[in-house]
Amino acid sequence: MEKPSFETLFEPIKIGDIELSNRLAMAPMDMLFSTHDGFVTEQSIAWYTRRAKGGFGLIITEAIFATKMSYQFNFYKNFCLYNDLYTSSLNTLVEAVHSFGAKIFAQLTIGLGRQGRSLDGTPAYAPSPIPYEVSAEMLPETLKPMLGSPELEKYMKGRTPREMTVEEIQSEQERYVEACLRAITAGFDGIEIHAPHGYLLHQFLSPRSNKRTDQYGGSLENRMRFLVEIAERTLEKVKNVIPVGVRMSAAEHMPGGLTLDEVKAVAKKLEDMGISYFNISDGCYEALKYFLPESIEHVKNHILKEAAELKSVLDIPIMTPSINDPALAEQAVREGITDIVELGRQSIADPDWPNKVKQGKTDEIRKCTRCLQCLMRMMSGLQPRCAVNPEVGFERYDQTLFPKRRKGAVLPDSLVKWSLAQIMQVSK
Repeated sequence: MEKPSFETLFEPIKIGDIELSNRLAMAPMDMLFSTHDGFVTEQSIAWYTRRAKGGFGLIITEAIFATKMSYQFNFYKNFCLYNDLYTSSLNTLVEAVHSFGAKIFAQLTIGLGRQGRSLDGTPAYAPSPIPYEVSAEMLPETLKPMLGSPELEKYMKGRTPREMTVEEIQSEQERYVEACLRAITAGFDGIEIHAPHGYLLHQFLSPRSNKRTDQYGGSLENRMRFLVEIAERTLEKVKNVIPVGVRMSAAEHMPGGLTLDEVKAVAKKLEDMGISYFNISDGCYEALKYFLPESIEHVKNHILKEAAELKSVLDIPIMTPSINDPALAEQAVREGITDIVELGRQSIADPDWPNKVKQGKTDEIRKCTRCLQCLMRMMSGLQPRCAVNPEVGFERYDQTLFPKRRKGAVLPDSLVKWSLAQIMQVSK
């Protein structure tokens, strides 16, 4: 039987003036590998370069905090770029990724908004003082057994934030552009503005979380103003140097939330302004089952349809996540549904996915089971591991040093026992 062809996935594509070697990108994901104060570590470099070595033409970083104000409410560990001290370590990361022939874009965030947390209880800032709240029915099925556990419960409802002032909005935009210039100094090939998943810019876009009565609230034109102004200022400074893209959720999937039609209008506005690509995701914290799709059927029924809708109004390249079936990925690019396939959890499970597909060794791919064990560890404040890839988190070491590490050994036994005890207590 003739082997399927995946030629389209390995055609080059240009984003602005930057040429990618193929149509495969590693999605931005926080892996908690940075230092507690936002510097790159050896493990960070090993993690990213392992995916570049595996054949991804583009690597997109985790959300890098562009401003000091935004970093105050980071409850995980992310890279930072809010002052010049961070530039050198990020340059080392860039050079390491480049050594394998991949390009690397810096995803820069202006903040988490109401989804941020401070260690001392200081209220986070948001468009309006409205906390988020996750209902059980909007959780992925794999997380529902954790209901009642301390790890999950602390994420089910956020603290009430304070309203961000107009002066802060303007000041943060200035700081954001300064971080973009540092990204250029560090050698990044592109910049991605972070606006998905119910984080700060998404909160301004959504009528559910934005109840402001000033120029940043009300109509869609007003709600998109913060994002538009950031894009405008960024493009003014860097457009002629490196490409600028935006990542957004295609829809919020919540009653009264941001719709696909509104996102299409925002995307078209951004394209007209001069952004070079549009990176889609889906859902938000409150609609986590859309943010973290549990099956390829969900991808077919939601994300790919949304990608096709966005592609119908955009001429710039778009990136679409979660298409971890090689045949479906090839079809999506060949039929013009998306220009680039973006893999997140699948790149955790098997960093060699691109090379294996290119070599026709699809039967050797370690498939992501979408079990969310990686996320469960992060909810506990632990670095992610993978149920099918014991190398995750240990990329910087000689793997023969850990002969007894096994697949499936993800959550510590003590944590599992304690969590189960708490769940049983709640269910009584």
